[in-house]
Amino acid sequence: MNPRPFAATFAAAAVAALAVTSLSSPAQAAEDVYTPPATISGSPGTILKQAPGTYALDALGGKADATVTKVQYVSTGAKGNKTAVTGTVIVPKAAWTKGGERPIISLSPGTQGLNDRCAPSKLVATAQLYDGNWLKQFYDAGYAVAMTDYEGLGTPGTHPYANNVALGQNALDVVRAAQNLGYSKTAPVFLQGFSEGGGATAGALELAPTYAPELRIKGGHATAPTVDLGAIAKNIEHGPYQTFMLFAVKMLDVTYPELGIRDLTNAAGQKLLDGADTDYGCLPESLPSGWLDTKTLTKEGKTITSYLSRADIAARLGQLKLGSKKIDVPFKVTSSWADDVIPNATVKQAAKDWCAKGSKISYSTLFAPTHVASGYEGSGQAVGFFNDLVAGKGFSSNCGWIF
Repeated sequence: MNPRPFAATFAAAAVAALAVTSLSSPAQAAEDVYTPPATISGSPGTILKQAPGTYALDALGGKADATVTKVQYVSTGAKGNKTAVTGTVIVPKAAWTKGGERPIISLSPGTQGLNDRCAPSKLVATAQLYDGNWLKQFYDAGYAVAMTDYEGLGTPGTHPYANNVALGQNALDVVRAAQNLGYSKTAPVFLQGFSEGGGATAGALELAPTYAPELRIKGGHATAPTVDLGAIAKNIEHGPYQTFMLFAVKMLDVTYPELGIRDLTNAAGQKLLDGADTDYGCLPESLPSGWLDTKTLTKEGKTITSYLSRADIAARLGQLKLGSKKIDVPFKVTSSWADDVIPNATVKQAAKDWCAKGSKISYSTLFAPTHVASGYEGSGQAVGFFNDLVAGKGFSSNCGWIF
């Protein structure tokens, strides 16, 4: 079975102290940033490599008036090991005018694909990153941005797709990396993300008190976060977004080999897993137009989601599920009533679970008619939310009114 048809079946001196300092000498060539050293050492956020980067404002070649740096930094991988992760730090050259220090936003991108050419630091250089729509709003508003590529995107290995723990760590460590470049360690930190990036953002906020307690996180915003991978899989298994489920199955196979995921698949299923990193393009190229019967991919002729209730698999998915830990900062969560990828009910439930732990949550249901549309409606609200927090406006939690 050729996996390509399957892909078609599954998008100023006053502020100088607040900016990234000059690149240390010598700087690496841009592409060399994606090659890790033979031995990875240092604490999370340690800079391994750096090089000048590019932030393209549009496809016509317009470039941001900012200090842009590609970084390779130490983070914690999905298996708990030290790993090299890349990302981009963008600091506008225009003065920050909203008072205090210029905040930095950890932007966690949504699903781009598993292929190394889908690394956000590569896509943002050519205006092909769909998260660029809200990145532009942050840039226009004067915020600095530290955007992770996540483990395995650009760098060797498989990207642990939608693994909220691993990606949350990557999102926190890119802020540490920005600070190690010279960005102020006392500046406020915000976190934002959509879809897979929403899961990474929420995962980071859950982990921050123990994993990165020194970061001065002041708030977070997530739209359609991937709070429950099992529920998402059931929602998309028989629809046009099957590719995303394949990516998640690949993550489980590589990250938790003891589950024996490959042993459940037949030759056709194994071929798809083997090609998941290389045979699919970046969104929207990899968005499918149809889908397969997943029973044709397993040895027993069962659907892929029929295995989700198996005790060991369910336990692993449970560890990645969000809502079990208190979030210590104001967190705004949005989700569309008509999301065709991430069930709206799961996001609502996570919001309720965070509330039950004593978190300060503001949840709202969007009117966007699809998952993709919710990204533009919800994430477009993030800069206003962060502006309000910077201005010291009161944050209203609606924990008692989430139905």
